[in-house]
Amino acid sequence: MLVKISRSLLSSNRGRCALMLNKYTTESSNNESSNEQKTEKTEVTKNFEIQMKELEEKLSKSEEEKLELKDKFLRAMAETENTRVRMRKQIDDAKIFGIQGFCKDLLEVADVLKLAIENTDPKKSADPLDKNVFERLDSMHQGLVMTESRLLKIFEKHGLVQIKPISGDRFDPNLHEAIFRVPIPNKESGTVEIISKIGFKLHDRVIRAAQVGVVQ
Repeated sequence: MLVKISRSLLSSNRGRCALMLNKYTTESSNNESSNEQKTEKTEVTKNFEIQMKELEEKLSKSEEEKLELKDKFLRAMAETENTRVRMRKQIDDAKIFGIQGFCKDLLEVADVLKLAIENTDPKKSADPLDKNVFERLDSMHQGLVMTESRLLKIFEKHGLVQIKPISGDRFDPNLHEAIFRVPIPNKESGTVEIISKIGFKLHDRVIRAAQVGVVQ
């Protein structure tokens, strides 16, 4: 009887020990598996973070390159537009002022014509003139006046206009050339008093300033 009880207890204890051993083994195995999974997750997270950081750096670099290229593109476009505007202005100036040299030569003709008009007016003759001479001289004078009038109209047609100051005008160094200064009582200093030669400008460019005497 005692032997049977002893055997029964021994068998029961063996079963319990086996169950406990099995449980411990399972828990150990689960803990090891969990630790391995955590390690794997940590490695994956680190790799992911490294990749994300690399991608962010590449994205930031790409944005900087994009902004730099955009800036270069805008600068190139602006420079191209400025070049186009400059070229257009040069072409327009060439069309407008291409006759400047020719105009300067014609001004000498206009000066001679002006001088001829002033010296052929029979009404300004100091000596009395014969009627026949007076009529011929007056006819020539009128012809010269008409020629000058026609010449000035042609000048204006091509943008060549007179700079014709009058006595009392304020001296303008951009339009006038002071060839002498003279003190005159009761006259404002720095004003034009005498006009020696009429000036001309081609459109907005002065090609010859008017020669004047200025009150000192």
